Amino acid sequence: MTIRQAAIAMSFALAGLAAAAPAAQAAAGDAQPCGKQYQHNGLTVQNCPDWSPSGSIPVYASPAKGRIVGSINPAGDDWYLCQKPGGSYKLGGYRNYWWASTMADNNQWGYVSEVYFRGGGNNEPDAGLRTCRGPGGKPLPE
Repeated sequence: MTIRQAAIAMSFALAGLAAAAPAAQAAAGDAQPCGKQYQHNGLTVQNCPDWSPSGSIPVYASPAKGRIVGSINPAGDDWYLCQKPGGSYKLGGYRNYWWASTMADNNQWGYVSEVYFRGGGNNEPDAGLRTCRGPGGKPLPE
């Protein structure tokens, strides 16, 4: 990706974040966006098609990467609360600074890098997952 393409991608990402509208994010070209919202244990969540070369997806304490608090195993369609930008994450030829909040299999709350989401491009938010609201993003439930 050239610097110009990266700047254009960043403009689209920021416009989508500012508007908090999935329709604005859909312009990113996500072929497999997250599904419709539904209630799960009192939380509004969405199933998102995810994957992992190892079959297991690491869940981090924050969207800045850092400490792993658990994992999702096996990868497939898993539920997520919302997405927000954070630290850059690389996996092979994929990279993304968008993170989705969820609960690991060990019941620990955390964030998954969207490099593990199917269908989107590098450094693009998911076209269907809602954006976390509020300063610093929506806090995770306790």
